[in-house]
Amino acid sequence: MKHLTIAPLFILAFANIAWGQDPVVYGQLRMSVDNASNSGDETTGSASSNGLEFIGGFNDYRTDGTIKASFGVTSDGGQTWSQVLVRPPAQYQTTVEGDPMSCYDPRTGTLFAGAIAFGGNGGVYLAKKNPGQNSFGTAVMCRVSGGADKEWVTAGPIPGNPNTTRLYIAYNEGVIRSDDLGATWTSPFSLGTGLGFLPRVGPNGEAYVTYWDTGYGIKFRKSLNGGVSWSSAITAASRLATWGVQSLYIPGNFRNPPIHTMAVNPVTGDLVIVWFDLTNTIGSNGNLDLYLIRSTDQGTTWTTPARLPFRPLNTVGDMIFPWVEFTKEGRLNLLAFDSSYTANQTDGVAHGFWDQIYVYSDDEGATWSQKFRLTPNSFDSYYDGRNTGFSFLGDYNGMGAASKWVFPVYCDTHTNQAEIYTNKVWDPIEPASSFSLFRGRLVSGITSDLFLRDGKAVVAKQGIVANSSEAPIQLDTTVTGIVNTSPSALKVQLWTMVNTVNIQQTVLMFNVNTNAWDTVDTRTAPTSATNTLVNVANPADYITPGSGTAKCRVMFKAVGPVTISDWAATLDQDVLLDYP
Repeated sequence: MKHLTIAPLFILAFANIAWGQDPVVYGQLRMSVDNASNSGDETTGSASSNGLEFIGGFNDYRTDGTIKASFGVTSDGGQTWSQVLVRPPAQYQTTVEGDPMSCYDPRTGTLFAGAIAFGGNGGVYLAKKNPGQNSFGTAVMCRVSGGADKEWVTAGPIPGNPNTTRLYIAYNEGVIRSDDLGATWTSPFSLGTGLGFLPRVGPNGEAYVTYWDTGYGIKFRKSLNGGVSWSSAITAASRLATWGVQSLYIPGNFRNPPIHTMAVNPVTGDLVIVWFDLTNTIGSNGNLDLYLIRSTDQGTTWTTPARLPFRPLNTVGDMIFPWVEFTKEGRLNLLAFDSSYTANQTDGVAHGFWDQIYVYSDDEGATWSQKFRLTPNSFDSYYDGRNTGFSFLGDYNGMGAASKWVFPVYCDTHTNQAEIYTNKVWDPIEPASSFSLFRGRLVSGITSDLFLRDGKAVVAKQGIVANSSEAPIQLDTTVTGIVNTSPSALKVQLWTMVNTVNIQQTVLMFNVNTNAWDTVDTRTAPTSATNTLVNVANPADYITPGSGTAKCRVMFKAVGPVTISDWAATLDQDVLLDYP
C-alpha cells in the first residue's frame, strides 16, 4: 500500500485518506566491477548527505585466492563506479581481510571504510575519504588484535557539543572511540560476550550498541556520556528460535546466523531493531519472518515484537538478513533476502532461489509500503562462485541512506557467482520549512496539524479580500534545502475538498527567474476529497540555486453561484515532489 509521509510540503490531514508517494527505484547497478573479483558477500554502505558520494563495501574473494575488503565508490550519484581495495598498513596485511564496515560523518562530509585483517598480526583498521575525493587515505590500525571479529562503525556528535565528531567501533572485544576522525583510538570498553555488535549514535550524541548474545537474546546497551561508560545489558527482545552458523529453515545450503540490525531516527531519536525469526512450520518447512521492536525512551523500554506483514502466514517462504537505515527526513528503509518469489521451496535443498527486496516505512515500522523487488529474477544460492558444495552468501546485508537517496547493497548470483549490486532509490517528497494561511479563517484544526499525521482536519473559510479578483482562501508554503535543484520533473500533489459548487482551485509556483508567481494548474475544486497531481513544466525555474528554496501557493475562489455563502475549503497533503 502507499504510505504516510512524515513531513510533506504541508499537510492538512483528512482521516482515512491514503497518504504518501512511493520512491523511484532504479534498476540494478553492479559494484563489483573489478575483473580480479571472483565473488563477494557481507555488504555495507554509506552515503553523503546529498547522495552524490556513496561507498559500498563487501568481502571480495579474489582470483589469487585471497580475501580483501573492496569498496565500490561513486561521486556522481551512481552514474559511474570504481572499485578500490581498502587495506591495512603493510605490516598488518594478511591473506584474509574482510567483514567490511562504513559510515558517514555529516559534520565534516567524511566517508569512512574499514575491515578486519584476520591473523596474529592483524586487527581492526579504518580509512577515510574526504569530500569530493575518489580514493581513500592510508588506513589506520584502530586495534591490533588477532582475535577481532565482526565490527561496525558509526559517527555522531559528542553529547552536548554538536560541533564535534566522535567515531565508535564496536566488535567482539568491546567498543573503541576516536575524536580525531580516526587518527587515534581508545582501548576497548568490554561489553561482554556476543556477536554482531552494532553501534549507532542518536541526534544528541546518545551512543547505543546491540548484539546477539549467541543464545535467545538480543542485547542492548547505551552510553549517555559519549562512550566513557556503558549501561548494563538488557534484553531488548527474546528470539523464538536460535541456532549457530549452520543452515536451517531455508531453501539452499548456506549459513544463516541470526544477526539483527538497528537504526536511530534522526528526527525523533527513536530506536528500531529488526531481525528474522521462526514464525511457523508448514509440513517440513520452517518459515522465517522479519520482526521489529521500537523504543521511544532511549532503549529503556521496548515494544512487543511485531511480525512484519511481508508473507502470508499460510504460505511457505522466508525472509532473512534484514538491514535498516533511516534517511535524514525520518523514513525507515529496509533491505532483505526473500524466498517467496519462488513458491513452495523445500528447506535444506542445495538449490535455493532468492531475491532481494526493499520496503520503506514513514511511521517507524508501524505500516509499510509495498515490496520492491530489486533483483530482476530469482537467483540460485548454490552458485556463489566458490563451488565448495556449501554456499556462503555472507551473514548480513548493508545499505547507505542519505537525504532522500538510499543505496541498498547486496549480492546476487545470477552470473553464477555472487556479485555485488545496488539500486538507486530516490524519495521525491520535499518537506516544508514554513507555511502560512495567507488569506482565510482557520475554523478547524491548528497550524501544527499541517505536519501531523493524526487524522485531524484543517478547514479554512473565506478571509478578507481587497477586491473580487483576489482569492479569499490562500495557503503559502516554502521548502528549503532541496538537494536536487535541477530536477527532471517537479510535481505538486495535494488533497482538497470544498463544501459548495463553483469554486476554482489554483496552484501557483514562484518563478525565481522572473520573481513572479506562475499558475501551474487551475481546475474546479472538488466537493469530495480528491487527489490532484500537477506536473510543473521547466522545474528548475522554481528552485533557487544554492539554498534549494521553492515556494508553492494554493488558492480557492468562487467563480459562480454558491450554495453556501460562507463556504470553506478543506486541505490535506500538499506535497512537492521532485525527480532526478
